[in-house]
Amino acid sequence: MPKVRVRTTEKASWSSDSLNKAIQLIDGGSSIRNAAKVMGIPFSSLQKRIKKGSTFAPHLGRFTVFSREEVAELANLVKKMANIFYGFYANQIRRVAFEYAEKLNVKHNFNQASIMAGRDWLHAFMARNNISIRKPEATSINRITAFNKTEVSLFFELQLMKKHRFVAKNIYNCDETGISRVQTPGKILAAKGQKRVGSITSWERGKNITLLCAMSSAGGYNPPMFIFPRKRMTPLLEKDGPAGALYKCSANG
Repeated sequence: MPKVRVRTTEKASWSSDSLNKAIQLIDGGSSIRNAAKVMGIPFSSLQKRIKKGSTFAPHLGRFTVFSREEVAELANLVKKMANIFYGFYANQIRRVAFEYAEKLNVKHNFNQASIMAGRDWLHAFMARNNISIRKPEATSINRITAFNKTEVSLFFELQLMKKHRFVAKNIYNCDETGISRVQTPGKILAAKGQKRVGSITSWERGKNITLLCAMSSAGGYNPPMFIFPRKRMTPLLEKDGPAGALYKCSANG
């Protein structure tokens, strides 16, 4: 009878391939204990997997609530919702995880009172899936709906360059930004323990001034244009402004 090489049993040193071979030995008439010894699999682990019909590789530590595929599905959902401007808050994804576990009917230790997964689960979920808590930029629904596949496709289908043969100096990129009319005070000296420390400004809160900048593909640029949210212009608004800048007014800014 040929000698059978017995593998040394180490914690989680076996694989799914070893498990499948052990199952083949058992199907061939070998005992579970002998198959476990030959393939280097702990007897209790092999016995448990045969009983449950599981062929998964060993797993150290606690068993997770969700499988890798289920976690990947949750992570993809989080990233997708963030990309379409409807990202989850932390408590929302914790509540979604609880409802997901209930729907899958998997065993979990989530809080039944708050109906949410725990903070520890959330932090581990973010660390494993390259997700972090970010502060989103406020984006209007008008801007979101204006930039879509249909509008962009229409722009390229018009083939304006071929039709009008624009030169580089006549192609401009224009962008806008907002400038606050309330200056930001610098740091001052004050008594320790004082609850409120203030500094005089023109207003505590004010509307922003719109600033338009445009630059051509040839490298030339137009003077900046300031648009004030008012109906009538006054020379005082142009005082100490950039040389050559344009100053206009608009009722709605």
